[in-house]
Order: sequence, then C-alpha cells, then structure tokens
Amino acid sequence: MMNFETKNFKVCVLAFALAGAIGVAGQATAGDAVARGAATAGDAATPGQATVPGEPGPNTPAATGLEAAPVLVAPACDTPQHHQFDFWLGDWQVFDASTDKLVAFDRVEKRYDGCVVEQNMTFVTDLYRRPGASYRLSGMSINRYDGEAWLELWADNQWGAIAMRGSPEPNGAMVLKTITPSRHRDLKIVWENHADGTVRILQYVAPAGSGRWQKYGDLVYRKNR
Repeated sequence: MMNFETKNFKVCVLAFALAGAIGVAGQATAGDAVARGAATAGDAATPGQATVPGEPGPNTPAATGLEAAPVLVAPACDTPQHHQFDFWLGDWQVFDASTDKLVAFDRVEKRYDGCVVEQNMTFVTDLYRRPGASYRLSGMSINRYDGEAWLELWADNQWGAIAMRGSPEPNGAMVLKTITPSRHRDLKIVWENHADGTVRILQYVAPAGSGRWQKYGDLVYRKNR
C-alpha cells in the first residue's frame, strides 16, 4: 500500500504534467489563431498592394510591366494667333498686278516647330532692282508672333534690311509697318487673303513720321502648280 507521502507526490506530479499539457495546447491554439489572422490579413490586402515588404503587389506597374501614360503638351506655337499668317504659306508665282506679268517666285513655309514663317523670294525681272546693280533682287524674311504682334525682318542682296511689326486688321488683312525708318522713309505692307486662293500684297512708302502713304507696289500671288 502507498503511504500518504508517496500518494501525495504522485498527485503533485500528475497535476504538474496536466498543467504542462494544458499550456502546450494553449500555445498551439494561439499559434493557429495568429496564422489564421495573418492569412486573413493577406487575403484582405488592397489589390496591387505589396503583401511582403519590399516586393511589388500583383497589379502594380512594376509587376505588370505597365508605365503611366506620358502627359501630352500642346506645341508652344499652336495658338490661333500663330496661325494668322497661314494663308501666306505655299510655293507661289508672283505677278505685277498692273501688268499681270510674272515677276518673281516666292516660297513661304513654317520652320522650327511652326514658330517661324520663313520667306525666300527671287525676282525674274528687273522690278525693284537697285540702280547700278548687275543682278536681280533676291531676299528673305523671318516672321514670328511675339505674343502681342507679328515681327518681320526682311533682308536682301540690294537694299539692306527692314524690321517691321503689326497685326491683322478687322477686315482680316495683315498690316506691318517699319519699326524704325529705312533711309528716312516709313514702309507699310498689307497682305490680303482672297477667296479665290490668291494673296495680294500692297506696298506703301511715306516720309519718315509723316503718315502720308503712297502705294509703290502691287503684287498678286498665285499657287505655283
């Protein structure tokens, strides 16, 4: 028969073992709960969001290979004002309006992303030839809208250079006048856009500062077909 002390010792050992078993079971249950919680949190993660720190989610640009579309910016010289001289663009035959005689060829085109209107003109007659010159007139102009008005710089092989500035008139005609006098004279050039596809250019001169304009040239532009 077991004495009282032996019985007491076995009861203590049994209680200790039972307590240990309960603790291990509690730890396992808690571990399972943590694992289930982590899995639930992963399943509920926002689509495209990384589930592991430092790694891309399944729908992020890095994972799909897609990049954000580039932002399109309108050209700097594509306002309505920058198109006010478009009617003058082209490859032209130039006629003297008074005689209807071909006097020149003129090519007008846009350059530098549409910001500059460039003119290259070659005369095939003696019109505007400087006295004493052994060759006919050729020249070019650079035209640009500066945000307020149109500027033109004309330069040629006989008469020099002229700087002009102006804007369209209410009737649609483009009118440029010299910024500073040229040989004590002011010049005014008028471009008229006609419905038949022609362009008429009227040229005026006046004593510097007088405003007394006299027409000295009348040219008709027809497309060079």
